[in-house]
Amino acid sequence: MAGPTEDQGDSAAILANDDLTHRSSLVEKVIEYRFLAALTTELVTRGWDFEVLRSDVDCGGHDLVVEAKGVLRHIQLKGLAAGGKRSRIPVNVALAAKPSPCVVWMTYDPATLDFRTFRWFGGLPGHPMPDTGDRVARHTRANSLGIKAERARHRILSSGQFVTVPTIGELTDRLFGFADEPEALRRHIADHATMSADGWLGEVARGNLAAIPEDLDWDGSCGLAHLIDGYGLLGMRRIEDADSWSRSMNDAAQRTGRWSGGPVELWIALFIEHRRWRMASPYEPEGEQKAVLDALVRDLRCSLR
Repeated sequence: MAGPTEDQGDSAAILANDDLTHRSSLVEKVIEYRFLAALTTELVTRGWDFEVLRSDVDCGGHDLVVEAKGVLRHIQLKGLAAGGKRSRIPVNVALAAKPSPCVVWMTYDPATLDFRTFRWFGGLPGHPMPDTGDRVARHTRANSLGIKAERARHRILSSGQFVTVPTIGELTDRLFGFADEPEALRRHIADHATMSADGWLGEVARGNLAAIPEDLDWDGSCGLAHLIDGYGLLGMRRIEDADSWSRSMNDAAQRTGRWSGGPVELWIALFIEHRRWRMASPYEPEGEQKAVLDALVRDLRCSLR
């Protein structure tokens, strides 16, 4: 990458030395435009169509609405200059009622406004975001009595509630799903392999996902389920209650006859279902429940082709 010109260097120095707090509204808008440019560039390079809506009034708790891959995301943006001490931010509770809500907290270089890293608070595409808790935010300025009044519709999120996401590409994965979920699973299996396997299972462990037999059913899928670290993948996707999530997936499958989600979600579901039924031993799934679990194995195999 070419270095800055003399004029660019002077501009950066002026920006770095200036007190950005006096131009906070301007900086917020620039950061929003730069985020949108980075995100839409990533979407274009992936070949994904998208639509963008911007909110001029912050009543619903979101700054942007972006749709891609059939996922409608309501996004609240927050910014922090690198080196800043802020460790908590207020979030409007109205955001939680929107489809696929999330908060993106960006750290930027105060001299250039280039992004350093991102922080993520949200759920899977199509799912609600985690609970924001009950810590009520307060106004930054006190009234005449020295009291900082509560902001009843805002909750405080700490930096520890966010997941650090280094790049816009990884952030796009969290927003709209992996660009190549099978490849992401291959990398995950290679990085987290804890067992040796032979035959078709060994082929899958070495990255040949097409080696899963077409006649594989629930009874023969335990080894396949445990090729992944299901709990680790859940954590990456900010799914805190695995049981509730898996029950929701299972209930929907019983109603529709098929499992929803991409390869990552389906493999996580298979992992959790095997864990659940192992705890239920000596009982085994039968009848309609067995048919639903057979369908899970089938849908996972088909999603990887």
